[in-house]
Amino acid sequence: MLTKSVFSRPALRKKFCAVLGVAVAGLAALAPTSATAAGFPDRPIRIIVPFAPGGASDLIARVISGPLQQELGQPVIVENHAGANGNIGIGYVAKADPDGYTLLVASSVIFVNLPLQRPGSLDPSKDLTPIADLGGSPDALLVRTESEIRDFADLLKRAKANPGHITLSSPGIGSISQLGVELLDVRTGIKLTHVPYTGAGPAVQAGLSGTTELAGVNISAAMPLIKAGKMRALVQTGDKRWFELPDVPTLAEAGIRDAESETLQILLAPPKTPPAVRDKLSEAVVKVLRSAQIREQLLKTGFGVSGTGSAELKKLIDVEMAKWREVISQANLKVN
Repeated sequence: MLTKSVFSRPALRKKFCAVLGVAVAGLAALAPTSATAAGFPDRPIRIIVPFAPGGASDLIARVISGPLQQELGQPVIVENHAGANGNIGIGYVAKADPDGYTLLVASSVIFVNLPLQRPGSLDPSKDLTPIADLGGSPDALLVRTESEIRDFADLLKRAKANPGHITLSSPGIGSISQLGVELLDVRTGIKLTHVPYTGAGPAVQAGLSGTTELAGVNISAAMPLIKAGKMRALVQTGDKRWFELPDVPTLAEAGIRDAESETLQILLAPPKTPPAVRDKLSEAVVKVLRSAQIREQLLKTGFGVSGTGSAELKKLIDVEMAKWREVISQANLKVN
């Protein structure tokens, strides 16, 4: 009788229905996330590489895809969506469903595209979800074996005495190799004249032939000529010495602080990926990268493994974005 008398009142009945509707809508909104997280993954996962096959991002994606498949119990497929300095593939993942089934392996280009005002650039700190820091590899500043520049201290002395006189080749405008040199200029007050090429190979050849006095390239491109005795490394740009160059100092060891630069590789997902899905992916990737076999395999290709999770990657993204914004602004760089 009480129920009948209460619900016979139109105002109370209307209020009850409204409250019930809100509750049902809230449960409906929560249900897909909870279900997705609980059953994830239940179908193949795609890793999008925003560059052509054969590069560092592609290689790393393919090395981890097999072990990740075993870890997650579902196929992990690598797809290349190249173009526009990586922005085509990056944009594709940013617009994908935030369900954890579409991932992105991105290099450090993702930190510099927006500050360089490249069309279609996205902000990785806002437009994507961090999953894991895969690692990276430093650059080396190279000279021909017979160069009169004896070491890094000698380079600094000559560059300060003759601003803009010493030329340096890089893989291209807006590459981390070029920006690393701009960062060095900012931190030391020297001025090297940048000569861009269309890749690391041509940049190294320019230094080897004497077309430029220096070459600034990734360690993986530098090692063959160093091992052959044709070029010398003056300094390396990582935070620690590369295992194959134990006698070559880092910039910090050479007295230049806060000038480290590496070409990093990171794993990201679409924005608003559920935290439980993000965490499951992050844990799986970190576990794969802790494998001694995988670490050794990647190290041989010139890639130092980091293997930290989403929280650490979020901090790294903020640090890298701030660093390169400063460098690009001070160097007044733009890429149209």
